[in-house]
Amino acid sequence: MLYAGFNVQDLPTPVLLLDLEKFNWNIEKMFAFSKKVGVNIRPHAKTFKSAAICNRLIEAGAIGIMTQKLSEADVLLNSGILYGNKNILISQELTDPSKIECLVGYNVAMEEGKVLTSLDDLREAEIINKIAERWGTKQHVIIEMSHGRCGTPPGQPTVDLAKKIQKMPSLVFRGIYGYENPVKQEVALQRNKQTVDTANMIREAGIPVEIVSAGSTATYEVTGTYPGITEIEPGSFVFGVGPEGSGYGWKAENNVYFKNSLSVLTSIISTTHEDRVVTDAGSKVFGAPNTGVVPPVLAYMNNERIGFERAGFSEEHCTLQFKEGSEERKKLHWGQKISLTPNHCCTTVNQHEKIFVIKNNKVVTVWPITARGMYL
Repeated sequence: MLYAGFNVQDLPTPVLLLDLEKFNWNIEKMFAFSKKVGVNIRPHAKTFKSAAICNRLIEAGAIGIMTQKLSEADVLLNSGILYGNKNILISQELTDPSKIECLVGYNVAMEEGKVLTSLDDLREAEIINKIAERWGTKQHVIIEMSHGRCGTPPGQPTVDLAKKIQKMPSLVFRGIYGYENPVKQEVALQRNKQTVDTANMIREAGIPVEIVSAGSTATYEVTGTYPGITEIEPGSFVFGVGPEGSGYGWKAENNVYFKNSLSVLTSIISTTHEDRVVTDAGSKVFGAPNTGVVPPVLAYMNNERIGFERAGFSEEHCTLQFKEGSEERKKLHWGQKISLTPNHCCTTVNQHEKIFVIKNNKVVTVWPITARGMYL
């Protein structure tokens, strides 16, 4: 169905919305920072999963994109998002030889170095080298250095693995990445130092290090200005982070702020109780847990904030609870459409097949969530 020109309030609910003006403001802010400080941006596509958004970011100046999963890279690569020397970096390690076969196949079919992968284990490197050698190509790799999850320990263990990779004829060592998580400034600085120091140790061993990658949306300024970091990996900035934002439970570490461009339009389907209303968007829409309290931001379409006590999710409903006699509750009516800001944008986007792009409360276009449900 063609939706361009529809008034937002005429859309059937629940539906995922993207405010185009706020989305563009977020992109302009991030890439203005990138140009000012001279750091590359490699947006993490696990957040938005849309080829259209990848295209928009690459056009804005992204060096390429990062994906968490091989299957995400597969569908985005085959959607034609890469131009010129842009590339995809897969940030999750691979153990399945059939997946590694696919990885190497991308570079055989497209161009050597078009799809990079991270690794943290010599066994993975050996399998990749064997398969690439059989195909007569070279697979480009980077080492993930751990700050608490996957990855090699900082320092000598990472250097030792780099030395072994360097000796493998069908691998090209490109660098390291040390994702430091959305942490406070002082922790980010400590982890950035470990990452850069390790890269320099590899260089001292006579191995070139082109890529030193790190940084999330929450640490983009801290990490992006740290000497020796060549690229950062923000993702949720496109949808907004901060007091009104939708990234990582709305945490605004290091005073990071981007405008909230992402929301879910939902209808009030029950008003039979004076202390609550129930909407038609539950945990299946938001990717929220079935139990517990996860408070989305509630607003009219004119962005007037509606205050409530708490929000509870079941699979198909969100119940907004109010104080007894609440004036805010009295403003809400059966059949009314309101928008809720997701608590965590990444899980919400993955629940939807498409995102409705809006401007001035009208639909501009509809973008498919290209890599939705890509878990392999």
